[in-house]
Amino acid sequence: MASPVIVLPVHNGATDVDRCLASLARWPDVPVVIVDDASTDARIAPLLASFAASRAQVRILSLPDNRGFVAASNAGAEAVDAGAMAVDANADLLFLNSDTEVTSGALDEMCAALEARPGAMVCCPLSTHATFLSLPRYQQPNDLPAGWDAEQMARQVRECAGDLAALDIPTPVGFCMWVRREAWTRFGPFDEAYGLGYGEEDDFGQRVQASGGAIVCAPRAFVYHRGGASFGDTPQVAERKRVNATLLASRWPHYAERTRAFCQANPLRPLQEKLWDALLSAPERRAVHVMHVVARWESPGGALRESILALCRATRGLANHTVLVPMPDRGAWLDAIDHEFERGIRVVGLIGLERRFARFLDASPANVVHFHGHGIWEPMGAVDAARAAGRRILVTGETPMSEECAAVYK
Repeated sequence: MASPVIVLPVHNGATDVDRCLASLARWPDVPVVIVDDASTDARIAPLLASFAASRAQVRILSLPDNRGFVAASNAGAEAVDAGAMAVDANADLLFLNSDTEVTSGALDEMCAALEARPGAMVCCPLSTHATFLSLPRYQQPNDLPAGWDAEQMARQVRECAGDLAALDIPTPVGFCMWVRREAWTRFGPFDEAYGLGYGEEDDFGQRVQASGGAIVCAPRAFVYHRGGASFGDTPQVAERKRVNATLLASRWPHYAERTRAFCQANPLRPLQEKLWDALLSAPERRAVHVMHVVARWESPGGALRESILALCRATRGLANHTVLVPMPDRGAWLDAIDHEFERGIRVVGLIGLERRFARFLDASPANVVHFHGHGIWEPMGAVDAARAAGRRILVTGETPMSEECAAVYK
């Protein structure tokens, strides 16, 4: 499969743009169409000119007024279609946000994912800020872990993904999406009814799937995405999201149900748990990972919370710790939510614990399961699941002794 043409809309954000362009220097032969969407930052034009001077296949389009990501993306694709660049007329397109960093190997892994899945028309990577493709905290915006750059994160993601080449997903995530030429010819452009942005990639993805095409994630590909750079967080943006979500639902009434079901099933959970183990261990790796199962998680100062944290801190030189607490199922678009973490310790709420525990444990590298609160709270289904999975089991009251537990963890 040939390299795609990258379509990169830009509107201000010089620091982000500089980072993005520097990352694209890894692929000097990949054509790039940059659409300057009426930037007012005086630093943008010199940045784009310098990048264009550094490689052969760059086209810069300057729009006279700010039209937003949807229209700017369409304008970039139109330039390719009109023969403004010396590229194959059948070249694929890769739409990219300017607040991204494309890491080494990411394009190769996305290409491999498209080739691995017959009928795949669109591919997206994993990222820090990509809703259900977000790492390490699922469905939350993330910074890069302390001490890690984007390249280190990418290496860890590839290691944790193993040989998982492609995964079907219910909708693309627009920060970085490789679109096969056939899909763009049949289902493009993005619908400008979505205004400045939000929902246009979902609408496009539903058109692709309605005709039998597949949308995939490349689990071995990681592209850093800062997120929020284009629009920020304002009441106007919130209203645009609401209006666009209503439009999307009116056109594709099963979109929300299908996407929520995918997020609740979360087939990326094994990759996420392996990544958490690496993150908690850094910079060294620990052979022991303890999963603590507790009835509740209190606010700071609560006796149960403080006793468990004290135990985890006293033994984190020996083991990584995941503290698992039950969360009510209110129909959220996730299976578990990360509350907090520090070196060697993570607290996560598992939605519908009795129903999901066995699957979560199967995805986890935990080799010890410590149930707290004996005689007060005994989730027997979870205990049976841990026993069936062959994990070492420890059952204590709410105030376990660190020395006794450490002896079992070993």
